[in-house]
Amino acid sequence: MRIRTVLWLCFAGAAAAAFAQQPSAAPDEIFYNGKIVTVDPAFRIHEAFAVRGEKFFAAGSNAEVQLMAGPETRRIDLRGHTVIPGLGDNHNHQYHAGLVFLRGADLRGVPSLAELLSRIRRQAAGAPSGQVLYGSMGWNPNEFPERRPPTRQDLDEAAPNHPVVVYQSRGMARLNTDALRLAGFSRDRNTVGRATALKDSSGELTGALSGSPSAILNPTTDISPPTLDEAKEHILEIQRRQHAVGLTSIRDLQIRPDAMRAYFDLWREGRLTLRVSMGLELNPEDVDQLEEQLRNWGVGTAFGDHWLRLDGIAEFNPGNDNFRAPPLAPGDDGSEMRVPAEKYRQAILLMNRLGWRPSPHINADGGLDQVLDAYEAADRERSIRDKRWIVEHVPLVHPDQMERMKRLGVMVSAQMQPYRGAANMVRQLGRERAERAVPMREMLDHGLIVSAGSDWPNPLLNPFANLYFYVTRNTLQLGPLGIAEKISRAEALRVATVNNAYLTFEEKIKGSIEAGKLADFLILSADILTVPEDQIPAIQPLATYAGGRKVFARDGSGF
Repeated sequence: MRIRTVLWLCFAGAAAAAFAQQPSAAPDEIFYNGKIVTVDPAFRIHEAFAVRGEKFFAAGSNAEVQLMAGPETRRIDLRGHTVIPGLGDNHNHQYHAGLVFLRGADLRGVPSLAELLSRIRRQAAGAPSGQVLYGSMGWNPNEFPERRPPTRQDLDEAAPNHPVVVYQSRGMARLNTDALRLAGFSRDRNTVGRATALKDSSGELTGALSGSPSAILNPTTDISPPTLDEAKEHILEIQRRQHAVGLTSIRDLQIRPDAMRAYFDLWREGRLTLRVSMGLELNPEDVDQLEEQLRNWGVGTAFGDHWLRLDGIAEFNPGNDNFRAPPLAPGDDGSEMRVPAEKYRQAILLMNRLGWRPSPHINADGGLDQVLDAYEAADRERSIRDKRWIVEHVPLVHPDQMERMKRLGVMVSAQMQPYRGAANMVRQLGRERAERAVPMREMLDHGLIVSAGSDWPNPLLNPFANLYFYVTRNTLQLGPLGIAEKISRAEALRVATVNNAYLTFEEKIKGSIEAGKLADFLILSADILTVPEDQIPAIQPLATYAGGRKVFARDGSGF
């Protein structure tokens, strides 16, 4: 025992002397007296860590790390708080959120239809005639005394001299007559792109616009695109809100080059504090159009740096996204359920040849079959095994599909659909199949790389609620659903951190608290490894750091 003590003292003295002689080698900051959950391969827990520049310098015991301090090193007492790596979000429409929450009238929490229309009137009174007016998401017509959303006629009356677009949800907007006309809708043409303007029983447009989020946003923003400066301010504000819930990296999917220009400007100005991997939106009608667009880029997936990079083609959807029905019997490969998809296969082959990866949106197991058929065709022509191709959402996936994905090296970008949508899943799939929705346990046991995300950013979703669902399988509507698919807290942290880094080819530089990796980390309000399960969604970051820089601190936290 004495020998070990002497050796330790000798080592400590030598190390202290070395650092005294080389002050430039000392860390900038030391964080001590904490529970440091590294999420490294051994899932080690430490008491302290050090940061130098934008990277972790070391992690270990209080004594070991304190020994590294130089005369200029700042010391931060963690006061027993838990620290984890910064969280990633694998499917986060940050730019879209800025468009629907930050433009025009703030309608979040509006208590009635009358008040909604009053806010539109006030906006119109202060705007030049003809200017397009917008109203934000964040209101619920079912909570209005009037029990209905605004009609086209309501919005015409509130702003007779202005086109008006009010976002009701990600898949629904309410437009007045002028806005419908500018977006290209009429009684005789009620579809533009993939958006549909709904009609009443007499064939007149009601003002309701339905479709996917991008289908809604493209025509409604194109009639009055945000300026570059407006787009940048939207990104900066949503970025700030994302840090407040613990995010340090996201994949912002399904965005167009105009949004990419805003990101590029912020990157060039050094104003990005959230690491972004941008998914390009391309949904062309034919493969020739796709080839023309992609050949003009000259770069592809993973081009960029650790603040901003290109991700892939998102969300290039399969044409047959139906459910296998009935569930497959043993030995049945489901081939009779498939729709020929030669066009889709050719598009996937082209992406592979030009160095882009797809990340298709998949609603159902039949769509996953079609995607995997195309992926296998691409692999036969030029291996995709190490290209980290992705499938998005995959709410229902079977063992035979997991084996195909494992052979191809395909990764899963999973979210938390059952947490909020359990009742709808049970209606659509039946209870037995809904129990297996987003089967995290099975996918991890099959050796797949699975990552975690929201599908939509704060303020609507909370990454700790996502982790809570994976750990408990408790849903908001129906209680426990599919408890056989529960994973451990350690596994949940991995899918939200280092697995997300793997998704963007960055697992060697971020995703865990290890020397030499980017210093992205959170100081938490409670210990995610030991707090009672029902308290996990209430965990908040007291402080969020990205690249060693504090980008968020909660009021009163002391950090």
